[in-house]
Amino acid sequence: MRRDMTSGGVLRRILLFALPIMAANLLQQLYNTADNIIVGNFAEKSAPGSFAAVGSAAPLTFLYLAFAMGLGTAVSVVCSQLFGAREEDRLSRAVDTSLIFIGAAGVAVMIIGWAAAPALLRGVLRVKNSTDAAGVEYLTYDYAVRYLRIYCIGLPFQFVYNAAASALRGVGDSRASLLFLLVTSVVNVALDLWFIVAFNAGVAGAAWATVISQVICAALAYWYLRRRFPLVRGDRHFDPALCKTTLRIGLPTAVQQSVVSLGNIAMMALVQHFAAVHTAGIAIISAYTAGSRVDMFFYVPVIGLQSALAAFTGQNIAANRIDRVRRALYLTEATGVAVSVALCVTLYCLAEPVVRLFGVDGSAIAIGAEQVRYYSTVFWIFSVYMILGGVLQGAGDTLLQSAATLSALAMRVAIAYLGVYAFSRFGYEAAWSTLAFGWATALIITGARYVQGGWKKKVIARRES
Repeated sequence: MRRDMTSGGVLRRILLFALPIMAANLLQQLYNTADNIIVGNFAEKSAPGSFAAVGSAAPLTFLYLAFAMGLGTAVSVVCSQLFGAREEDRLSRAVDTSLIFIGAAGVAVMIIGWAAAPALLRGVLRVKNSTDAAGVEYLTYDYAVRYLRIYCIGLPFQFVYNAAASALRGVGDSRASLLFLLVTSVVNVALDLWFIVAFNAGVAGAAWATVISQVICAALAYWYLRRRFPLVRGDRHFDPALCKTTLRIGLPTAVQQSVVSLGNIAMMALVQHFAAVHTAGIAIISAYTAGSRVDMFFYVPVIGLQSALAAFTGQNIAANRIDRVRRALYLTEATGVAVSVALCVTLYCLAEPVVRLFGVDGSAIAIGAEQVRYYSTVFWIFSVYMILGGVLQGAGDTLLQSAATLSALAMRVAIAYLGVYAFSRFGYEAAWSTLAFGWATALIITGARYVQGGWKKKVIARRES
């Protein structure tokens, strides 16, 4: 189903589009979190270090996902603007072109990720095996390499799914990805329990469960997409010009998303540093893993609203309806802040019980709860910044948005590392307590660009009347 957002109630259109995206993102977080909960409560008992291993590999899995989502953003922008401009022929070619080149990118990332896994984990993230005071050996590094290499096998399917889902969102169909993720989430959790609990497969079982669910998700998305944009014999399916346009829009976002993930890798390296010198080393890693998973739920409503506003902007800017874009921004910002505040208050009050779900205990609970509570007090800054960025993203002004995000990352990493190594003012909490500085920097840059108005000139297709 396609949804034209160039007419009708503004907030209603955005919410109808955003709610399925929020639900899909929530499902994705739930089944990612299920890996951690099941590993923490079952695999950790027979294989100490399993939970910390999955957490240590998480920044790299987010890096690959971020690159796929960055390219997918360009697909959504191109498709939404071609749909808004009523250029159906170019729209069909854009869909096929995106599937081909993003699928190829997924294969390339799979090969690189599999080969580089040991070097990235040991050399960049500083993951290593350890032994505690009781003589228990934690094979964190060995398990992390095993998990990450198996995970990489599913990357081409993850990339194809993101391309298909982004194309569908560009034409106003946000419900399909929810159905795909609903099926694959159930499959993933069932396979997690089967592999880890029934067969004691540990982190390898969790990784294979993820790979199989990604294959199913990609197959469902491709089947559905082909029904909406059927292949026609004799048609040109790869358009170099559209590929160049998509890359022009997508590469800045892909690089931006990837560098943000590199920032998370830098923070994990900081956590590993403190884990190496602190008596409660494994507890610090486990707490950061649990806290980070809980923190991901903060992003669900904001990312949904941003994606909806980006698609709305793409269609309306191509239809010469700047007035609707401005009104949509104000209404979406108000909605996003209200929802974020309600979520933050809830998680602030329930921080410790939620962290306990991951099977951590002792000092890890207190550290994880501290992280969640900090997020709860500053997340509104991120909400305002990201939703404003949805306008720039939908207009195709991804280079400026990328510059804002990279500036935010540079600010955060610089303050964290200077605070730890140069001035000795921060402890392990530097991994999260510097976020507000970065988000405020990005908000200033993005706000200035919106006021200046250069984003209005980035449209790639415009309706004649």
